[in-house]
Amino acid sequence: MGVDVPTIIPGEPWTAEGATFDVNSDPTLPPLGSYGLVFIVMPGFYDASDFFTAAEKAALSTWLNVGSHRVVMIGEWEGFYNGQAVMEDLLAAIGNPIVYVPGAWDSGCTHCAGPLGDPDPLTNGLDHVCYAYTATWDPAFGVPLAYPENPNAPGPYIVSNGTDIPCIVGIGDGNVINDLCGHIAAIGGDEDSKEFHRRLYNITCAGEIQWACCLPSGNCVLLTEEDCSDANGIFHMGLACDEVICYTSTERESWGSLKANFR
Repeated sequence: MGVDVPTIIPGEPWTAEGATFDVNSDPTLPPLGSYGLVFIVMPGFYDASDFFTAAEKAALSTWLNVGSHRVVMIGEWEGFYNGQAVMEDLLAAIGNPIVYVPGAWDSGCTHCAGPLGDPDPLTNGLDHVCYAYTATWDPAFGVPLAYPENPNAPGPYIVSNGTDIPCIVGIGDGNVINDLCGHIAAIGGDEDSKEFHRRLYNITCAGEIQWACCLPSGNCVLLTEEDCSDANGIFHMGLACDEVICYTSTERESWGSLKANFR
């Protein structure tokens, strides 16, 4: 998100710019519940137990049927090659044609150069996205959104699977998330990199902007107005989750009854 990142403790949520994050390192996929965005980081997998189960694949596929939901796959080169089959197996199961190519290696960080790819809501109007010299995606699959600085890299650095539903984005390496061109702007990275990260959270693959939606549970998530209505939520056009106060359905009903007593 381009902000100072606190110490991350798996299982304990933290917030930044109105978004709430959970870090999950359990061996099983957690209930997706009210999540709007899922990052799947592949640092290396080595045995059969690392593969996603049929139930986990089905849960992800069902969750991706909502236009406001998307998965961002991050392929880490370090220690990953022996486990590429895990990523390919999951991508095939959730209807994604993109293919990870671990053909380059990470030889530097905080690079902001190289061309952007095809026009896309995630990158329109940006001049660059931060990345390192690293692995890429097969250029024959998906829509290239950015190319690496390394001219010898085999394909695009960031790709979209080219559909609105399911919406899946592939990122070559975690540097695009955690090395925000700090040598250009020491506090939180440069503006283009920060804007790209914001768009991962608040713009769908169809280019619709998402705003705060208060769910019946009292949680706030970023959704389109249509998806918020389908979830029986209350939509707040133009507002982020840190700008609204959400109540559970019971709390709303109790407050409504209380106000009625004074009419």
